[in-house]
Amino acid sequence: MSTPTTNFTDPAVALTFQGAAALTDGEAALAASHFTTAAMLAPHRASIWHNLGEAQRASGRLADAARAYHHALRLRPAYPKAWTGLASLLLKSRRFKAAARAAMRALALDPGFAEAWSVAGSILLDRRAMERLPLVLRRAVRLAPDNPLLWLALAGGLGETADADLPLAHTQRAVALSPDRPAGYVSHAGFLIRLGRLDAAQYVHDRLRRLTPLEGHAEAGDSLVATLRGDFATAALLARRSLVLQPASVAALINLSLAEHGSGQAEPARRGNERALALHPESDVARFNLSMVLLAEGDFAMGWRLYESRWRMERVAYPAHAPRWTGGNPAGRSFLLVAEQGQGDTLHFVRYAPMLASLGAHVHLMVQPGLVRLLSGLPRIASVRSLTEPPPACDACIPLLSLPLAFGTSLATIPASVPYLSPSERDRGVWKQRLDGERRLKVGLVWAGSAHDDQFTAHMVDRRRSLPLAALAPLAGIPGVSFHSLQKGPPATEARPPGLDLVDWMDAVEDFADTAALVAELDLVISVDTSVCHLAGALGRPVWMLSRHDSCWRWLRNRSDSPWYPTMRLFRQDRPGDWAPVIRRVRTALEEWAVR
Repeated sequence: MSTPTTNFTDPAVALTFQGAAALTDGEAALAASHFTTAAMLAPHRASIWHNLGEAQRASGRLADAARAYHHALRLRPAYPKAWTGLASLLLKSRRFKAAARAAMRALALDPGFAEAWSVAGSILLDRRAMERLPLVLRRAVRLAPDNPLLWLALAGGLGETADADLPLAHTQRAVALSPDRPAGYVSHAGFLIRLGRLDAAQYVHDRLRRLTPLEGHAEAGDSLVATLRGDFATAALLARRSLVLQPASVAALINLSLAEHGSGQAEPARRGNERALALHPESDVARFNLSMVLLAEGDFAMGWRLYESRWRMERVAYPAHAPRWTGGNPAGRSFLLVAEQGQGDTLHFVRYAPMLASLGAHVHLMVQPGLVRLLSGLPRIASVRSLTEPPPACDACIPLLSLPLAFGTSLATIPASVPYLSPSERDRGVWKQRLDGERRLKVGLVWAGSAHDDQFTAHMVDRRRSLPLAALAPLAGIPGVSFHSLQKGPPATEARPPGLDLVDWMDAVEDFADTAALVAELDLVISVDTSVCHLAGALGRPVWMLSRHDSCWRWLRNRSDSPWYPTMRLFRQDRPGDWAPVIRRVRTALEEWAVR
């Protein structure tokens, strides 16, 4: 904001000081009123028009703010503050190229203007130019080391760095510079949560609660902690408390919707995310969370579109090996389909690759190394290579989980023809020989997914979807059934429950091609929500999936079958964390099958 020369006998100057004070106190509408009157008294002063633009931008009157900034720049073209304000406005309107030009004009006029560097950093953040962002923000911090907002911006720009404690140190600096403002505490606690230090985050929330007991920031943060711990009832209660204190809190609305979604309350979760988007249309988190709710309800038309917000929300670059596919006839063009997320996701959505090839496209796949050999058997695929290999030259690129949107998949048009994967005859022959002497029902077991120790949120989900081998003890002793481990990783070493005769072949399994050949020789797979259940479904083998209460969106709501996998049956938790009734139902169903 521009400060006028001190001359209190000049009414325009006095009004400008009053407007500046109102804007500092958060009364943007009052500030705009003072600046408007000042501009009428002194229409030739560019600084007053710039201040008016600042107040109108803070009030959300973007068109009026743009006119004020442009008027200031007509009066004084070499005015870096007005160029920076205009850049911030253009950024808020998502006009990134114009915003970047305005920010560069400001920096060309004043290379040492910290606020212009900060806006340039925000533009890079929005455009996901993550490799350049820390450099720009560090420049801004060097120019204005006592500005707490810049330290918070730098912490956010660093995101997931090799030195995980660096963003924490920057948020601590912001708190030290401005200990009476909540923003630093909220950001610091957020990074602690991201690192899995939930108790430390709650300690910061306690400090925040003492600082601002009537603002609800602490309750909103504690709600997220409770959700991560799987205590959805407590999470919802805390989020509602926050909303009593701040009815328009986007963070509290998002956290309440997360808790409601986790506890199976689809309609309130949908309304909450929609309200959050109405209050903050640029919230990629609310957009992504709403996609989860809609997809779980089978509303694919809107769900797939909103699901694309995952790229902006997760600060992960969209695969740039080739231009994005924006639609049109794929015949005669070459496409690179890129795996994202986990191996189960690749197995789930690779069904679209032959579909694209059948339309006349030349389809290449880049997938996780353990899937290369299995997926090389897909029909009509030009090449399959590992994500660690150089990509082939292609006309267009698309991530696998964006293919349902590209194909316009609805609940009624899910491509569910199985099997769409098959092991090689040679690999299957090896396992057929190994299992040839077993005359009982052959049942494969998977009781745990990948722990994701390096990704805290995924780790907390894994704790809810996995169970200890001991929890399967009720399956012991079923006549006519033999159990075969399909478990990899540390859980495979867990002690067998008494009476559970479990044959373990996994030392002979090198990749998913081997696992597929083994699964093809089994009568049934019983698995938690992990890659093996997708593999069994893709092979067309009977698979019973043990689903946590807050199940993944792809399994839909309140169904015991899956339209994605015709041979799948779901056994869902009735209450979060309660596996015992699930295992009892599985035993009953398995006894009936063994008798048949």
